[in-house]
Amino acid sequence: MGTKVLESRAWNIAHAGHDLDTTFRRFDELLRPQVSYGIASWSTHDPATALFTSCTMTGVEKNPEGEAALFRCEFTAGEPASYRSLIGGNDSVAILSEVTGGDLDRAARYRSIFGPFGFTDELRAVLWAGGTAWGSATLLRFDGRFSERDAEAVTTIARHAADGIRLALLRGAAARPEAVAQPPGIFAVDPTGRLTALTAPADHWLGIGKADLVTAVMAAAAAIRSQPNWAGASSRLMLGDGMTLAIHASAVSQGDDAVAVIVERARPAEVSAMLVDAYGLTPRQRDVLGQILLGRSMTKLAHSLGISEHTAQDHRKAIYSSMGVASRSELAALLQFEQYDPKVWSDVPPSPYGGFLG
Repeated sequence: MGTKVLESRAWNIAHAGHDLDTTFRRFDELLRPQVSYGIASWSTHDPATALFTSCTMTGVEKNPEGEAALFRCEFTAGEPASYRSLIGGNDSVAILSEVTGGDLDRAARYRSIFGPFGFTDELRAVLWAGGTAWGSATLLRFDGRFSERDAEAVTTIARHAADGIRLALLRGAAARPEAVAQPPGIFAVDPTGRLTALTAPADHWLGIGKADLVTAVMAAAAAIRSQPNWAGASSRLMLGDGMTLAIHASAVSQGDDAVAVIVERARPAEVSAMLVDAYGLTPRQRDVLGQILLGRSMTKLAHSLGISEHTAQDHRKAIYSSMGVASRSELAALLQFEQYDPKVWSDVPPSPYGGFLG
């Protein structure tokens, strides 16, 4: 399959209106004929902390104990091509046999899990969209090594997979408006141009955006209908009070030729209130914690928050002290195992704004 066809099909999956699990499985079905692998783990990551918030396995039954063991390796200090290091370095793809110079035993996950089960290589990809890591794909094979051609195929679909994650999370949040402050709303636009608010939050945003929002929603729907492979079916609407609305159009998988348009208040993801409450974080410590977990250096962290590096280090010391950890790896492991994993294994849906929907 050529690159253009692969990318077009990936785009269609992202905008088909699937739920999160179905989105991952459709991408897996698309990728398998292009790349040889036995097992895959498709995960979402908290956009505010990069920690794991859900997982869909293909090629093997879901195994919480095995995934927990993999997570423990993931947070080992110095683990080659950990997702924390890839996200912190703004990297996209890593092949384990390449980053270890062929000595796969350098990776704890290979020594303790992959090797004993007969895997011969791992390819992992961060699913980026708009500068945010929305998820990841980890591919494992039983024979031979992954190649640069394999990495290119994964890269081709990665951005669309990230868009698919984001749209699925937004639909999930729209379905549970009580779990989100200012939840997204969903409109439907039929072929005649008739606009219908499908959810109460959609009516809320219509009352705020008025005619300008109607125009923007109609334009997005017209664009995706006339050019179904156009990747620009998202836009932003700036309102007079300084608020910005993000608009995302996608197909409706009901065969009625309607277009679904999601409208949300554009906002950065935040470290969830769950962590703030659990550890008594101050508002500034909340900001610093998110930057630490995203792998930012103290220099970049201080610059992004508009504080001195000395102040940033003081906040880091206070966070480490209150949580009883001594390093970034210990911090990430603590939060993953104590705060995130119970919700992951209980299938609590992730939030598009950080944390979970409940």
